[in-house]
Amino acid sequence: MDTFDYEDNISKFANTVFVPTMEHRISAETNAVYCVTLLYAWDEIRKTIQTPLTIPSRHHDLTLLNADLWFRNTLNPNEYTAEGLVEGDKIITRATFKKNLPFDHQFESYDNRLKFTGTKVASFGFIGNHGHECNDQARILYYQNDRHFLVKLVPEDTAHEILLYMPDHTFSTISEMLPEVKQLMEKGNMERKQASQKWKYNILEEDELIIPKFDFDISTVYNSLAGNRFSAANTDYSIETAWQRTAFHLDESGAAVESEATIICTYGIVEENPNKPQPKKMVFNRPFYILLKRTDAANPYFVLWVANPELMVTE
Repeated sequence: MDTFDYEDNISKFANTVFVPTMEHRISAETNAVYCVTLLYAWDEIRKTIQTPLTIPSRHHDLTLLNADLWFRNTLNPNEYTAEGLVEGDKIITRATFKKNLPFDHQFESYDNRLKFTGTKVASFGFIGNHGHECNDQARILYYQNDRHFLVKLVPEDTAHEILLYMPDHTFSTISEMLPEVKQLMEKGNMERKQASQKWKYNILEEDELIIPKFDFDISTVYNSLAGNRFSAANTDYSIETAWQRTAFHLDESGAAVESEATIICTYGIVEENPNKPQPKKMVFNRPFYILLKRTDAANPYFVLWVANPELMVTE
């Protein structure tokens, strides 16, 4: 798939934010982008210092960053790079990650078929089960109704998966959403074994799967972390900068994600009837989540809370 060759600053996006961890609060009206690279860069800070850190309670974002365990084992060691070095009175760490997830077969591409919160956006997917190979690339993991469902897209690299979750209620954090996704997957596995529920998990003639296309490459400086101070082994440290770039592409050909993060610290500073078969209209035309994860990992390495069409490909 094509690599990203452009970059925008988060300031250009009035309705999108980056969140350092999955524990940070998200808004029902604002897109939220999460990727593990910032946490890998912070972990390199800890490895370089090699002493437990003391963080003042007033630094809320830094406290969450330092306490985070969700990022561990989300990627294999050969899937990302993380390094740190000491230059004078500075510790500089950097983490990078890149993954292409093409599909074996392209889904259908659509124009003028999807509106997301009233805005026309480009989309892809399929309509009906016509024995097309794409039907095998999309699996319904849970279906309650057209406003509450969970779909999995299967890329060529089956060690990874793309989850699309349409919730019927809001969550205050990404971490609050994850247990529900796991619970729904378990419930779906049980329901698909019941004769009266099987229709929910098979692609039927009148079913639809319509997904917005995404294409963005955005960087941000975490002002809430810059200037935060902490200490370790009688040495004081200050975060000079915390920067992250994340790019994401999703269309009929597959998904691609890139992310990098840099943290610089200075030290030496003081201070309906569910049993009756019916057409399933799984149309992502209202807020939903996109999760990218390894199939053998408990938690995702990338999450996008889609609250508005700002990051979508518009028509």
